[in-house]
Amino acid sequence: MNSSQSIWVRLFAFTFALLFLMSSCKKDEVDPLQVACLDDFNYDNGTDEGPANWLYYCVDDGIANECGSTSRQSPINIFGALHNPVLQALSTAYTSSTTEIINNGHTIQFNYKGTGTLSFQGSDYDLLQFHFHANSEHTVDGNYSPLEAHLVHRNAFGSLSVIGVLFEIGAENTFLDQFLSELPTEEGEMYIDADLEYLASGLLPANKSYYNYDGSLTTPPCSEIVEWIVMENPVEISQAQLDVFAEILGYNFRPVQPLGERTIGLFTE
Repeated sequence: MNSSQSIWVRLFAFTFALLFLMSSCKKDEVDPLQVACLDDFNYDNGTDEGPANWLYYCVDDGIANECGSTSRQSPINIFGALHNPVLQALSTAYTSSTTEIINNGHTIQFNYKGTGTLSFQGSDYDLLQFHFHANSEHTVDGNYSPLEAHLVHRNAFGSLSVIGVLFEIGAENTFLDQFLSELPTEEGEMYIDADLEYLASGLLPANKSYYNYDGSLTTPPCSEIVEWIVMENPVEISQAQLDVFAEILGYNFRPVQPLGERTIGLFTE
């Protein structure tokens, strides 16, 4: 082998090694040329359906998948919030709802059967459902809570306002206690009780101070249409109650996303 051939052999070997190293570094990513889109998603970054690959999630025609956006994604780490004099006190009007709980494979969701209205910054939103994440999706000063509830509201224009409620270990939560023995444990399972009525306001802390920022859904397609209201004060849940949720939910939280140029407002009651 002459010197010219030797150089080409070494160059080929180097290129092959480099390509192998690059492919190894990206082993947790889905190749969009090989997989048209994901049919489902989960919260395990060690799988093809994990959060790092949600940008490949299949959506209906006309609905953009915004999971790869960096402009106003959720959740975020809440820090440096500034008092915003424009923000107003929360105004909610919830009527009692019968109980309909579903395990949709990603969370435990309560479909709200009463009428529930959130009036926020000049717009009225209807309560659709609330569900749970363990750990919390939002962090405060980098710290996770063991559980977070999301009360999902929608206005007449299709925009959403979601109230996030953080939980901390403490006394038994009387609101949640009435449902614990009935939470569906298997995907697709549903529990319906027309005689068990409740008010969604039972989820909220007594003090209604809150953080506010513009964000997105925390599940695919991560649509950037959410006005987030995260309650500043957590509510308590006992360790035994938390264990019931954790057993069903596992870990179903999206990692925090960059805040970017956004600011976080604070309303203090």
